[in-house]
Amino acid sequence: MAQVFEVPEVLCLICEQVQWSELVQLLTVSRLFFDCAVPLVWSSLPGSAPTILMKLLPDGGRYLNTSLSSTLVASQIDNLNPLDIQALVRFNRYAPYVKQLVRYYQNKQSNVIWDRLLKLIDARPILPNLQVLKVSLGATIRDPVAYISAYLSPHIVEIAHVRDAYSFIEPQSLCNLVSCIAQKCPRIRSLRLTNAATHMYIVMKPAHTSELANSLSQLRNLRVFGLGRVVLDPKVLKALGALPYLESLTLNEAPGNWGPGEVPKPTGTSLSHNSFPALRHIGINARFRPEPAIRAWDVTALVGRLTSVSVRIDTPLTQVQANGFIRAVCHSSPFVTALCLDCTDSPSYVMLLSLDIIAHLAKLPLQRLWLSGKESYFTDTHRDKEQFVVSFPRMEYLRIKGYYFTLKDLGSFAKHMPRLQQLSVRFEIDTSCPTIGQPSLLALAPSSSQLYLHFRIFRSVEGRRYMAALPRGNSQDVEAIAAWLYALWPNGVICETDRRPDEK
Repeated sequence: MAQVFEVPEVLCLICEQVQWSELVQLLTVSRLFFDCAVPLVWSSLPGSAPTILMKLLPDGGRYLNTSLSSTLVASQIDNLNPLDIQALVRFNRYAPYVKQLVRYYQNKQSNVIWDRLLKLIDARPILPNLQVLKVSLGATIRDPVAYISAYLSPHIVEIAHVRDAYSFIEPQSLCNLVSCIAQKCPRIRSLRLTNAATHMYIVMKPAHTSELANSLSQLRNLRVFGLGRVVLDPKVLKALGALPYLESLTLNEAPGNWGPGEVPKPTGTSLSHNSFPALRHIGINARFRPEPAIRAWDVTALVGRLTSVSVRIDTPLTQVQANGFIRAVCHSSPFVTALCLDCTDSPSYVMLLSLDIIAHLAKLPLQRLWLSGKESYFTDTHRDKEQFVVSFPRMEYLRIKGYYFTLKDLGSFAKHMPRLQQLSVRFEIDTSCPTIGQPSLLALAPSSSQLYLHFRIFRSVEGRRYMAALPRGNSQDVEAIAAWLYALWPNGVICETDRRPDEK
């Protein structure tokens, strides 16, 4: 039986598809439109949130002057008194609609307005139905708890530390922060403090790790968690392993070099086979040494059920280390279907399509693969590429950076990866580019799938490759590429190519 929609329901469905700026205009059309559009307009506030909220107060504009000296600003804030209930009528009308908030500490003007707003409105939490809080905790914030506590409530389901990737939180402050979140946000599902790492010269003491582990053990609804290298501490690992719903874990190494004895040794961790029952994804950003990424795979209970792995290494990495890491992933995480290995910013050149790495990756039921390394200009990788293409019949999403393929290689992709739906690679155009009338093209086996293709085109000049623009008009290259793609994916190809800066 068909569902009958009333007028308010139809209006709500329409409002959900309208852009934010147009929704604001709809607010004044009628009371019915107002009631439908208000929840959508106010559900997410940007970085200018304090200004927006301050204007809801009587004569709120006079609190927006932030050009005073630091002394006068502090004095003015100290002299502010909470407003009475009558003055908060408009604020209390709209504040319950706010579900998502962004607060960036780096914005001095915003900080001043927030401080005034929190002094004028003493209700806590200040936004009673807030669900998602995105913050940046700079090193100058001495008390992170005081900084975010006004926004915390049982309705919070996500807290994310964003923007400042090089900020640090002292160990005790980090413990206090997680403890406060555990107490005030029992329903939280995603806690990403990945960028809020502890200082590179400070190792957390046993008392700190015990306190942190105790707080984490209380987050029974947690699905997504990200933190610094302290994640590999045995006590913290044990606490995380007991969380029944934890699906994704991210470790972000802080800048700076590991000192003697500072690299966590998870091999000594005693975890039961029932640990991490729901964990399916691990992400590691080893920005200065690969050891944290490699050693994590020594803990079978941590990695045994994974289906997705994402690792970024910006440090020097040898071919032996790369081979060993891939071998460890394939041995200890046999169910991985999605793998991302990004060595683009590593100063070392590593052959990510070496026969050894391909042989190990072929043991996994891979469907999504992203390999990104430094570019190879002179290495002959023809045999490696051939072996790679025939090794992954289940592949659906493939992105490779650092290697160059020809249009003829596309024939192998279509033939040996029949499920391929997205492909991102670099192509090298040569003078032997085939045309539609050539027998080699007609003999190829077309794929039954549709393909989204993202590519960049290069030409080889004296052994080096340079990015080339697609000529306009009836270019032989354009016709050959189009014919080649149509013959290989007759059910459809969507193409997107990077443009050079001088192209329009």
